[in-house]
Amino acid sequence: MSDSSLYDSFIGTTGSYTCIISPSGVIESISDPFAHLLALRHKEDLVGINAIDAVQGSVELKTLFTEICNVSPKTEIPSTRLVHVHRNAEKPLWIKFDIRSNVHQGKDAGIVLTGLDVTDLVISQKDAEKKALQRSSFLVKMGHELRTPLNTVLGYAQLLSGLTDLSPTAATYTQVILTHENSLLRILNDILEYSKYESGQITPVYTEVNLRKLIQDVTKSYIEQCNAKTVALTVELSPTIPETIQSDSIKLTQILSNLLANALTNTRKGGITVTVSCDRVITIDVEDTGTGIPLHEQDTIFEVYATDEEGKELPRGSGIGLAVARLFARTLGGDVTLVRSDSLTGSLFRCTLEARESSSKKRELQQITDYTTIHGLSRPCKVLLVDDVDINLAMLEIFLAPAGFNVSIASNGEEAVNIFKQFKPDIVFMDLIMPGKNGFDATRDIKNIDGSVPVIALTASIVDSIKEQALQAGVDDFMYKPFIPERFFEIIAEHTGISYVTN
Repeated sequence: MSDSSLYDSFIGTTGSYTCIISPSGVIESISDPFAHLLALRHKEDLVGINAIDAVQGSVELKTLFTEICNVSPKTEIPSTRLVHVHRNAEKPLWIKFDIRSNVHQGKDAGIVLTGLDVTDLVISQKDAEKKALQRSSFLVKMGHELRTPLNTVLGYAQLLSGLTDLSPTAATYTQVILTHENSLLRILNDILEYSKYESGQITPVYTEVNLRKLIQDVTKSYIEQCNAKTVALTVELSPTIPETIQSDSIKLTQILSNLLANALTNTRKGGITVTVSCDRVITIDVEDTGTGIPLHEQDTIFEVYATDEEGKELPRGSGIGLAVARLFARTLGGDVTLVRSDSLTGSLFRCTLEARESSSKKRELQQITDYTTIHGLSRPCKVLLVDDVDINLAMLEIFLAPAGFNVSIASNGEEAVNIFKQFKPDIVFMDLIMPGKNGFDATRDIKNIDGSVPVIALTASIVDSIKEQALQAGVDDFMYKPFIPERFFEIIAEHTGISYVTN
């Protein structure tokens, strides 16, 4: 059988788009579908014609043939190529070409070109990417829309709690608001984060984290709830814990918060103990003296709103908190597991994480346990606040002004840049999502003017891409809504070096 007959026989049994080109660039054999795609002709009409000259009506195919036929013998041709083929008024196609050298009678190598129509696959993928982008945009907007009013409610409740002339009844009511608003925020975060996971948008954003401080802050936020149930809360931190680590502080905070919330839900008396140690990995144990988890339910506690065999929600189901805790831990290179649980001794949950110790050492910071005790600064300090919600600006000013800060405000990015030039602040708190010039662009402009001034992002978004975008814009740190006043003062001290005069 001649080479030509052999090629024709081979092509007749292969995919739709197949072409064999000689070392001199001439078409030796071609399938009918490929001949039609190249020039709207039959395969017999194209055999023996220069491959580049054979292409009619498709710039993309002309470019491909020119590239693979004009390479020098020593140049390695591409093995695969995805080509978007347009032919006059015909429907565009996506074709994945496989390109291979073909030894021609033991001499120079020709080319075997085979193509597969992957149009449906590419369109499906692009549709999926479009939907993922839409989901991401929805999550950004949803997070911002929900967390911003929560920030206002919590902020003003915190201001109320700091007043000395509240009646005991008003003080109690204020504390109830703070407790339940924080619980609502945690549940909201869990729902949004799980939605991000389902749409494939969970990625860790690593920054420098003071692990001890993070553990203390999270556990402190549960003291009032524990006291209300007369449940003791004990924190044991091993001296082996690194001073700072590289981790995602938001995900780490949510892991511990969800484990504590789960323990508190199931504990009516006794106590909860948080033990943190480090031996190649960071281990966080959350142990409670609660009611325990029945053996037949233990396999499903990390499922979202687990149900029994009849489809009924388990009475001790973990809801969504434990599922998100495990999801985040695995994202950070670790896991969350149930070590033991019984009705006599309670439960022990263990979180393990990669011990990615940070090379830099943060300065010792003044711990702020009650912002209302601050009545002076170690030196003058100018703060620029940028937010498009007036009530948020007013609230932040109320927090800062009594301590002695010189505060200036801006309601959009353009105004922020102009005020920055005149005011020359020591630190900037920048809302990211604003109409007109957003916080990302304003941060870039400010950093171009004076890169030494720290810019702290004020954000209600929990979408990882937003964090990455902010870091790329030059943001130095994050202040998440709803604001914790004590954290607000600590982050200023951390980035400016000031200290506070307290009562």
